[in-house]
Amino acid sequence: MTTNPGCTGQKRDVATLKAFCFSSALLFVPLMLAPQLVMGDEKVDFSRQIRPILSDKCFACHGPDDTHREGGFRLDEQESAFGEGDSGEFIIVPGNPEKSELMARLVHEDDDLRMPPESTNKSLKTEEIELIRRWIAEGAPWSQHWAFAVPQKRELPKVANASWPRNFIDHYILARLQKEQLSPTEPADKVTLIRRVTFDLTGLPPMVEEVDAFLADESPNAYEKVVDRLLNSPRFGEHMARFWLDAARYGDTHGLHLDNYREMWPYRDWVIRAFNKNKPFDEFIIEQMAGDLLENPTLDQQVASGFNRCNVSTNEGGSIREEVYVRNVVDRVVTNGTVFLGLTLECTRCHDHKYDPLTMKDFYSMFAFFNSIDGNPLDENRKDHAPIVRVPDEGMQEKLEQLARRIATLEKKLSGEWAEIDTLQREWEASIRTTENNLESISAALLGDWYTVGPFPDTQRYLINRKHGPEGQPIDLKQTFDNNGQKLTWKRRGDWVDGKPHADLSHEIAANFLYRTVTVDSPRKIKASFGSDDGIKIYLNDKEILKNDISRAVAPDQEKVDLDLKKGENHLLVKIANYGGVAGFYFSLATKGDSALNKAIAIANVEVGKRSPRQIQELRDYFRNQICDAQLLVDAKKSLEQSRKERADLDRTIPTTLVWKELKQPRKAFVLKRGEYNIKGEEVKRRTPLALPPMAPSLPRNRLGFAKWLVDPGHPLTARVAVNRFWLRVFGTGIVKTAEDFGSQGEPPSHPKLLDALALEFLENDWDTKALMKQLVMSSTYRQSSRLTEELWKKDPENRLLARGPRFRLDAEMLRDQALAVSGLLVNKIGGPGVKPPQPDGLWFAVGYSGSNTVRFRKDAGPDKVHRRTIYTFIKRTAPPPQMSIADAPSREFCSVRRERTNTPLLALMMLNDPQYVEAARALAERAMIAGGETVESRAAYIFRRCAMRKPTAEELDDLVVDYHEHLAAFTRNTDAAKKLVNIGEVSPTDNVNVNELAAWTMVGNLILNLDEVISKN
Repeated sequence: MTTNPGCTGQKRDVATLKAFCFSSALLFVPLMLAPQLVMGDEKVDFSRQIRPILSDKCFACHGPDDTHREGGFRLDEQESAFGEGDSGEFIIVPGNPEKSELMARLVHEDDDLRMPPESTNKSLKTEEIELIRRWIAEGAPWSQHWAFAVPQKRELPKVANASWPRNFIDHYILARLQKEQLSPTEPADKVTLIRRVTFDLTGLPPMVEEVDAFLADESPNAYEKVVDRLLNSPRFGEHMARFWLDAARYGDTHGLHLDNYREMWPYRDWVIRAFNKNKPFDEFIIEQMAGDLLENPTLDQQVASGFNRCNVSTNEGGSIREEVYVRNVVDRVVTNGTVFLGLTLECTRCHDHKYDPLTMKDFYSMFAFFNSIDGNPLDENRKDHAPIVRVPDEGMQEKLEQLARRIATLEKKLSGEWAEIDTLQREWEASIRTTENNLESISAALLGDWYTVGPFPDTQRYLINRKHGPEGQPIDLKQTFDNNGQKLTWKRRGDWVDGKPHADLSHEIAANFLYRTVTVDSPRKIKASFGSDDGIKIYLNDKEILKNDISRAVAPDQEKVDLDLKKGENHLLVKIANYGGVAGFYFSLATKGDSALNKAIAIANVEVGKRSPRQIQELRDYFRNQICDAQLLVDAKKSLEQSRKERADLDRTIPTTLVWKELKQPRKAFVLKRGEYNIKGEEVKRRTPLALPPMAPSLPRNRLGFAKWLVDPGHPLTARVAVNRFWLRVFGTGIVKTAEDFGSQGEPPSHPKLLDALALEFLENDWDTKALMKQLVMSSTYRQSSRLTEELWKKDPENRLLARGPRFRLDAEMLRDQALAVSGLLVNKIGGPGVKPPQPDGLWFAVGYSGSNTVRFRKDAGPDKVHRRTIYTFIKRTAPPPQMSIADAPSREFCSVRRERTNTPLLALMMLNDPQYVEAARALAERAMIAGGETVESRAAYIFRRCAMRKPTAEELDDLVVDYHEHLAAFTRNTDAAKKLVNIGEVSPTDNVNVNELAAWTMVGNLILNLDEVISKN
């Protein structure tokens, strides 16, 4: 990190410590809100109060995992729990705790008989034992785990203060507060509220002008107008997308070994567009899970299927293909389980789940949905690891269509009827029909038209040695080939003339194939001459007769071979391996006389009305390509050649993205014993976990059917998991804190009926994400002040009861984006390849391999890249951007749905010294010197308000003024330090500005950007 050259004096250190002390103190207190186990006369709730105790303390020995079960009974199933154990005693006797063996064992005086055993360190607390006793005494009412029960619509709870709720959310919150004998906090002031909601809906702070407009608007719906404006902002999609990309484990590199560049940013941009367009969340899920399986899928839907391609991948030399294949599929199963089901499926890879009703067979039955991708599990170190699609932008697509129309028109003109040229051809035919023909030479060898197919991209290492396209199979000119999602077909090239080099093959690093027939009337050997740019491989009648792996420019007679021809039609296939730049070939055949001319003469001697369509076309091609030199024909050929070159050049610039393509025949799936890739057990079919509602019989047993099963209204998890995660984004903690785990070991919901109500509302609103977000931020619950009293702190340190508004530190992206936004540097451009803001050059090299194309970090130049939003920052997964990892952003190597809150002094070090934060402070200082008035006080107030959105107090303003004067004095003594400071970054300071003053104001801006109030959402 760059050391701040202008930081002087002790005051700055004190100010910085002051800025961080309060939020750090909050994070050191116990974070778990202890559940109230006994609530007066209220009956015990099995699902919310008893099952979590049994799951945590008992299920390991008496739960779903039959391989480790003790005592012959299960406490996760009612029939077994109410039955007899191995001892013959009844485990639970409803209504009678004294006759229940469970109670006897929980309180037994003998250490060897008391359960759980002391060795497990899971002894029950006195209040937990009492809760179980009460539950049994009340008749031991049983219910399945709350997450596996379909949400039920209920009446709104009654509340005493009927004026406080603004929507149904508030009824549930207030009812719980009443039960806890708490009251809501007063509403937040308007400045706090607009800053909070702007961050929550766009990830950015409001501008001062927006704050002023809101303060001036006295209408009853002033706040709602702000919310609607923010929901319709393109910044909304960028903000929402970054959370989804954490879950999808999106990154710009493969993530393992060489960790090469992976081109997948079109998927990231699809996610942004989906949120901005408010794509219904069920469609959002279906298209990512199985967009490629939809009927006539659009390009966007194919791009969306890249969700299941975001996993880390490798091509390490020692990798075992089958092992990598299994690891990739396991990752997809686990990710889908976490993201959509909120279940810890990874536990069931090696054994039945110890806590939830999930089995290994469930896991591998889900595995079967995701194991049949039509592609190599090894990534070949390519940016475009197949299957892929090309994703041109609107400009590219328009240009491609223009070129396609132009090329088609020219090809049709050059190969079809053309009055002026046809007149010249008839004259030429008449002249050659009078020529004495040498029929012996005509029969020497008849050459069919050239056909070509390609390109088939690959690494240079594999182009010659690996078989591509038509290699290894009989040639069928009607056959089509898949090139990373692009359909390739054989194309006739009647314009290619033998005996001269051609350089109009694809210029990609790729293999191209040429094919023609050679027909003779008797077996013979004929010498042929070839040239290539670069490597060449030749097949005659499916047998390889020449191979040369070489880099060179094409020239005549580089390779000479004897073609051992059989009587009749022979098949010649030529593979050209291009290693970069121009690609081309050369061919000539040593036959008696000019075989092409002789063939033309023979056709010309056939009466016009008796010629076959093929003969008509062959004679036309020969005349136009080897005889006619009319200028209009020459111009048309040049135009076609130029258009093809333009298309090839444009093709190389079109971005690609990884997608899913299903094998025609699904792979078999097996239970893998102990999770080992090479120890196959029982074969399994595609099905969903038995503990959840089954797939409807009408659904196809593929990813599309699986996706539709997920979003079925009768599914108990998908909507709950989704709304809980949206709640988490706004309030800082989910209603279910363990957003990744809704199972028995997850934390029970703090407001279970509210969670169900939100899920049902989400379904009834057709999975409308923006409507859900609006409900959350329009609630009185959300609009409360975050002011914290000592009483509330003691009772609810984590704010799970929501007696106050949310307050927590901003995420990594929000911290950086805020600095750029308030300074005026932020470039609000949506989409495109990842960008590389400055970071220490050696970070990539420290973890990189010399053969990697990301071994060295090279920062981008120019504010149009460096000052983009952080969602567009290039993510190398083995060395994530330090601005993000220091603030605890995930590395994107694995699925992450819940981030840790930053609690590290390194954050202050980074924000005070990172070049981008220093540059932002400098730009903020310049704005103050230009627009902040003429006095020190007015400029200090200007900077403070742009960052904190409120006006500073008199004491705060005095501190800032003193801070400025101290720094100004220091820089006046050391102008070189001032110059060095203000020239950090991409944008040079304004000419004629006082350097010492600018440096001093930069230090003030740097201080304010690090205040606790500024780096927190209040």
